[in-house]
Amino acid sequence: MDAKDSLKAVLDALQELKKQHITRQQLIDFVRGVESRDILERGLDKLELFGIGDKREELHYNMVIDQAIDEKMLKISDNTLTATPKGTKFRKEPTSFILKEENEETEPDRNDNELDILVEKALHSKTSDDEDDELAPMPIAPNPATARSQQMIHLIQAIDRKIPLDDYAEQNQLDFDEVLDNLEHLIQRGTKLDITYFTDEVLGKEALDELFDYFDEVDGDVEKAFDEFYGIYQPEEIRLARLVWK
Repeated sequence: MDAKDSLKAVLDALQELKKQHITRQQLIDFVRGVESRDILERGLDKLELFGIGDKREELHYNMVIDQAIDEKMLKISDNTLTATPKGTKFRKEPTSFILKEENEETEPDRNDNELDILVEKALHSKTSDDEDDELAPMPIAPNPATARSQQMIHLIQAIDRKIPLDDYAEQNQLDFDEVLDNLEHLIQRGTKLDITYFTDEVLGKEALDELFDYFDEVDGDVEKAFDEFYGIYQPEEIRLARLVWK
């Protein structure tokens, strides 16, 4: 699939947001026109290019960004994306940009296979029984692919220790949406995780029951839930409920 228009939208958005310290998730929300809490609080929905991209799935834009990083059109530093000179040239003179992951002839992603192995090891490893044993800080990774894998493994270890996920995000200087992204990715891959120690505490039985009932009606459609419960629950609360639904 040619994702030229999607990459152009990402690069145009970055140009408009160049004076902002914006995370990957915030950039994707901005491009897709998603009125997340962070977007609304920062007034980014008022900018001219808000919603510049089409309504493709979040996964699509993550794939575009990953490949753009691999092809040296984007770089990431301190959790912030910026365009490289090569990316700036593409923005001004767009050319074909074929997503490798969407090509049926592409071989299985080696990074995904390695992640499966690492996740399996993390799930079967024993953690300390010492309640005062704190999780070590997340290590610095040499590249984006390794960083994502390390985040996944570190997150599994935090859940094993029942560390509150908002505390985990703050301790590791992560946007909470990034933690939710990683949880969704792990669960979509079939990883069994129990985060009810956190959802039961922050949402409570009444809210969870209400959201579960709605998800039953709409077959777990998060976007519909965002619209239905706008102003009642925060988007991240809805995403958390969706993670433990069924």
